[in-house]
Amino acid sequence: MSTENKKININQVILMIALSIFTLVCVLPVLLVVIVSFSTEASITEKGFSFFPTGWTLDGYKYLLTFKDSLITGYMVTIFETVFGTLLSLLVTSMYSFALARRSWRARGFLTGILITCMLFNGGAVATYIINTNVYQFRNNLLVLIIPGGLSVGNVIIMRTFINSNIPEALIDAAKIDGASEGYLYWRVTIPLMKPCLASIGFMGAVGHWNQWYTSMLYFDDPKLTSLQLLLVRIEKDLEYLKSNLATLTAEESQMLLEMPSDSVRMAILLATLGPMLVIYPFFQKYFTKGMTMGAVKG
Repeated sequence: MSTENKKININQVILMIALSIFTLVCVLPVLLVVIVSFSTEASITEKGFSFFPTGWTLDGYKYLLTFKDSLITGYMVTIFETVFGTLLSLLVTSMYSFALARRSWRARGFLTGILITCMLFNGGAVATYIINTNVYQFRNNLLVLIIPGGLSVGNVIIMRTFINSNIPEALIDAAKIDGASEGYLYWRVTIPLMKPCLASIGFMGAVGHWNQWYTSMLYFDDPKLTSLQLLLVRIEKDLEYLKSNLATLTAEESQMLLEMPSDSVRMAILLATLGPMLVIYPFFQKYFTKGMTMGAVKG
């Protein structure tokens, strides 16, 4: 074996070891969360968060399932927000980016000015709340989870750059010569070539919608509109509140609270929020890879 081949093999081994270590660093915390969610409270008290607990239990999940109806409602609200919020965001952002990428459009400068203005100036949380509740009537309205976040300045810039870098202007001109309308150029020419970019931005937007709870807390007081994340935050806050006020409880209530699987419940809550995203991610992984490859070729 030549010296050059030996160097290549050594480099591959080093890279494999480095990637294996990085993978373990990423996977082990998730594995620990799963194990702790099935650990008994006595084991957690004795050994802390351990990969080898002294006892196993489903008490954390049983306690979480006592909120079964609220959990179902929370999942429905969160899924609604994630699906339609992501789709609306991709539609509006891609259309805006398509317009900015068209150098021949006269309104391009005006649209760029609006984008920069929105990026630099913001009315603040109070003004936004007053406008959304008094003008748009978004109080206890699911549309508040979708419409206000429909356009992201950063995503518009990313998409516009992707279009300019990966969709030749000659292709657009050829389609126009063949009689293609602007709608045809957008739906049939641009969008199919933007799949890696749309998938990447769409997945990140979906994660943001899925983890959102603050907007629900501000605008909703109807229990039927409580999102999953807000519900789980309230469950954890209730546990913390009860444990911080043991002196106000009877001896029996205090004993029951002390035996309640608080730490395993927290891990069960974490898995309830992480699980769907972990399942969905592999379906988007190929688009992330393809997007990075296209960027590398262009670079």
